[in-house]
Amino acid sequence: MAVGSSIEAALAHIDEAELVALTRDLVRIPSVVRPDDSHATEGAVAQYIERWFVKEGLNVEVQPVAPGRPNVVAWLGDKGDGRCLLLEGHTDVVTEGNPAEWRYPPFSGQVANGRIWGRGAADMKGGLAAAMIAAAAIKRSGVPLGGRLVVGALVDEEGDMLGVKHLCATPIGQELDAAIICEPEQNQLCLEQRGVVWARVLIRGRMAHGAMPEAGVNPIAGLAALLHQAPRLERRLRRLCRRSRYLRPPTVTATVVQAPVHGTPQSNVIPSAAQATLDIRLTPGPDETVVSAEIERACRAAAASVPGLSVEWWALNGFRPPTTVDRREPLVRAMMTAVRQATRRRPVFGGVPGSTDGTILRTTRGIPIVTCGPGNRLIAHQVNECVEVSDLVDAARIYAGSVLNFLNL
Repeated sequence: MAVGSSIEAALAHIDEAELVALTRDLVRIPSVVRPDDSHATEGAVAQYIERWFVKEGLNVEVQPVAPGRPNVVAWLGDKGDGRCLLLEGHTDVVTEGNPAEWRYPPFSGQVANGRIWGRGAADMKGGLAAAMIAAAAIKRSGVPLGGRLVVGALVDEEGDMLGVKHLCATPIGQELDAAIICEPEQNQLCLEQRGVVWARVLIRGRMAHGAMPEAGVNPIAGLAALLHQAPRLERRLRRLCRRSRYLRPPTVTATVVQAPVHGTPQSNVIPSAAQATLDIRLTPGPDETVVSAEIERACRAAAASVPGLSVEWWALNGFRPPTTVDRREPLVRAMMTAVRQATRRRPVFGGVPGSTDGTILRTTRGIPIVTCGPGNRLIAHQVNECVEVSDLVDAARIYAGSVLNFLNL
């Protein structure tokens, strides 16, 4: 069967109502990971996904990653002398925050105004559902595959990315030749991602009575100096990094500020230590050593602002470099064709403002990745998260076409 005919056969098995129902089911299973609650994990949604794949006749492997936190990996076909392509999504979602701020209950999966609403609708249970439906459509169509399609529903993307790190070390992960990351990027073909380092800065002073500040060394003053250094650090990194056609320039954003670090806050006590986290986003250019030196420079300047302070920092979850993929890669060309076949529109290229599981796949396995998924990239992590139903359908069609173009050419 010709590739074009194969794609039409697969697309005919993508049903909007089924895709909407699956997305709603996934959203309705809360999978916010709460460290203080051993039952608040991705476990329940992983069980649902496993049952769904088994029902659809795919091969399934459940990979325990951490207690109650399994990857679910399903596949069609055998690699043989062909290629192995991953459609990747994550099952964890960020906190819903205050439910009273939501238009609809955050885990209701409400359908209204052509959208599905709820935490994870866009980031990224919608993209995961589209990948699942695309795989099922290929299976139902009976179209032969010239390689292996893998769908990965992985844990912990919003945290330490333990799920994708685990996958990379497994036999099926070692076979991967390319990956489509199904994150919400408005179905653009995103060939670049910003890198990230979360710099945790610890400032130590000397504890004292608030009425006698001369008896201590106030680390909060050093913290203020560090925050004052953040825009300067950002400007230096922007000079060092290359400009990108698709990505915003580097940013340095304070996301956590804490004092005291230990013990109970008291209004009349100067704490012994304070800390902050700087969320640093990078475009290609400087390596880890150069970036670390610039962070160290900012920390030294903060320490010098108050005599008696000591300042140290470390990278939470390591250094995740920016990634880029050449437009001439076979995966990119397969997806460009698929967009035209599936949507009758020209492909639009873009870049990912944050870091994804694709960062690990690209840097650890060295495989090409393209990030492409349904949903507005700006809606992630916000209240009233939602995804357009039309975007979901387009994504499922793009995935099915991309798989067949990549594996059967």
